[in-house]
Amino acid sequence: MLTFLMMMVLIGLALAVGVSAQQSLITGRMALQDKQAFYVAESGWQRARQALGAGTWQAAAGTGNAYTETFGSGEYRVTVLDNSSSGTTENGSTDYTITAEGYVPNSTTYSAKREVHEYQTNLTAANTNQSLTATATASSTKSSNTASKAKDNDTGTKWQANNKGPNEWLKMDYAAAVTIDKIVIRDDGAINSTFRLEWSNDNAAWTTIATTSLSEVSNNVWEATFAAVSHRYFRAVFTDIDSNDRVGIKEMEAYNRASRTVTFSGAGDMTTEW
Repeated sequence: MLTFLMMMVLIGLALAVGVSAQQSLITGRMALQDKQAFYVAESGWQRARQALGAGTWQAAAGTGNAYTETFGSGEYRVTVLDNSSSGTTENGSTDYTITAEGYVPNSTTYSAKREVHEYQTNLTAANTNQSLTATATASSTKSSNTASKAKDNDTGTKWQANNKGPNEWLKMDYAAAVTIDKIVIRDDGAINSTFRLEWSNDNAAWTTIATTSLSEVSNNVWEATFAAVSHRYFRAVFTDIDSNDRVGIKEMEAYNRASRTVTFSGAGDMTTEW
């Protein structure tokens, strides 16, 4: 009888130890997955910073849209919000909010999730607007609103077409081939939703540029990005103008994003959440 009782006690102790060990393993595994999710989220945050610095974030996903990518044992989902109203980060200062969510193993069926937030991420960029030294001409001109006023670095002036309606154009002659992968159009409100960009080497035969993105990033500021091309002539054809409107362009800016310099003014306010 005593032997039986001792066996039962030993079995009970063994079960208790086994349960405790299993619980420790579960707890340890959960802690490991939490750390993995945190590192995945941090990787997404770094990805967003690098893309913002390189000027390629909008190509990956428009500001305010989520971008998802797998990394290591998990998946991150990043959202970047532009807190400014400047409309372009090629020159000037912009504040962003970066939210990076890290999931293990993925965002659909995850066992661990962490979030990393950086608020008021300040980025100061500088780049050369190549249109400033170009020669501008246009399809038609109203009064003194000549084409040169669309490249004078003054948004208080503009080129305005003399003819109403669509298909008026504004052209820049850069004197020699220049490399461009981003054009910014600042208009007076006549553009409805799109326009066409073209290049030429002889000012006679024109090729349409396949844009990777074209959007109104802030009020009457349009950004078009595309794979870098090197040519002498570039023009914008304004295909989406109401028949009773005259297109007016305050500035037509041209950039090579590879030439931009970027400075982050330290880190923004960081928070982490489960």
